[in-house]
Amino acid sequence: MQYEDFKERFTHGIKQLLESSGIEVIPQEITKVNQRLDAISFHPEGKPVGVVMYLKDFYEKYEDGADLYSLTREAEDIVSERIRNAPDIPSFSHDYILNHLYLTVVNADMNRDYLSGIPHEILEDMAVVPRVKVSEEASFAVKNEMLTHYGFSREGILQAAHDNMETQEFICNELGAVLMGFGMSSPDPVSPSDSVYVLTNPSGVDGAAAILSDKAMHEARDKIGEDFLILPSSRHEVLLVPRSSQMSVRELTDMVREVNRTVVDPQDLLSDHVYRYNSRSGSIKMLEPKVDTPEKKPSLSAILM
Repeated sequence: MQYEDFKERFTHGIKQLLESSGIEVIPQEITKVNQRLDAISFHPEGKPVGVVMYLKDFYEKYEDGADLYSLTREAEDIVSERIRNAPDIPSFSHDYILNHLYLTVVNADMNRDYLSGIPHEILEDMAVVPRVKVSEEASFAVKNEMLTHYGFSREGILQAAHDNMETQEFICNELGAVLMGFGMSSPDPVSPSDSVYVLTNPSGVDGAAAILSDKAMHEARDKIGEDFLILPSSRHEVLLVPRSSQMSVRELTDMVREVNRTVVDPQDLLSDHVYRYNSRSGSIKMLEPKVDTPEKKPSLSAILM
């Protein structure tokens, strides 16, 4: 069965199972970071929020051999459990949003549609997006229509999110230490300039936003001992390479691009470029490889996590 047929039959099946229980079933297309996904939202009668499920997850199981009936039953069980165990939703207000704002970074070009409805600012080829944290597992992006409703301007909500970033925790460790934490080995660097550092947050989710925190960047500079180059490993972390590294911008850019094509999940891709951090100005500048620099085949072992 092709995907479109599966989508129609799966949606029809789950509607038959759940709509008699007072749950409204709404097929929709949802724009998320780096992707647009077919989804089904489930809204229980009398509840302020519902549940969203993505069809691609179930179609992958169908392709692996699961039958349509068992998949709709599985979806019914998941929806019922999520509704039953749904956390209490806070009463959103200006102050609540103000105190729970934080920032993420996404690829600007890949997310034009997504960004059209969201207040954001541009940092080189990335977009800086404010989100509101609801719990350890839940958050949502600030939408343009929310600004007036909760008494924010575009500039005001972005500044508030920037301010909150300075109170958050970020972690900068040598790549070798991170790999050892996963039970992997990493070759010792020949010199300090060959060291690679990982910068992220404790949760490891949207940790690349650490580059937006002056505090995090200054602390990373102190640990490394000099200014550094930033390699966008994904939306969730960045790699830092000392400026004194012998690797050229061409080599580092080729590394980033190869890892993005072979390792990084498309939904987590951030950028194909390398950036330079200047601690004096606090600026981040995108670097372009020199066109006359011969391309070299990089070694992925130097940066893979």
